[in-house]
Amino acid sequence: MMKKSIPAVLATVVMAFSLSVHGSNVAQYKDGTYIGKAQGKAAEGEVTVSIKDGKIANAEVLKHGDTEAMMLSATDQIVPELLEKQDINKVDAVTGATLSSQGVINAVKQALEQAKVTP
Repeated sequence: MMKKSIPAVLATVVMAFSLSVHGSNVAQYKDGTYIGKAQGKAAEGEVTVSIKDGKIANAEVLKHGDTEAMMLSATDQIVPELLEKQDINKVDAVTGATLSSQGVINAVKQALEQAKVTP
C-alpha cells in the first residue's frame, strides 16, 4: 500500500513545483505606454504597447513603410493574438505578410522590454 502512495505524492509535488516555476516565468509589466521600433518589409515601423493592471491592454502600429494591405493583414491577426496570449513569443508571423508582421512582433518585443518589472 505504501509503495503506491509514494509515486502519487511525488507526482503531486512535481506538478505543484512545475506550476509554480511556470507562473514565475510570466513577465510582469509596469502600467504605461511604451514605444518599440523594428524593421518591417520596406522600412522601420513603430508600435505603441499599452499596459494596464500589469497586462498588455493594446498594441497599435504608429508608423510603417509597408503597404497598407500587408500591414492590416499583419496587425489584424497579431494584436488579438497578443492580447489573448499576453506573450509576444507565442504570436506567429502572418503568412503572406511575414516581413511586415515580423517587424511588428520585434517592435512589440522592444516595447515590452521597457515595460518589464525588474526584480
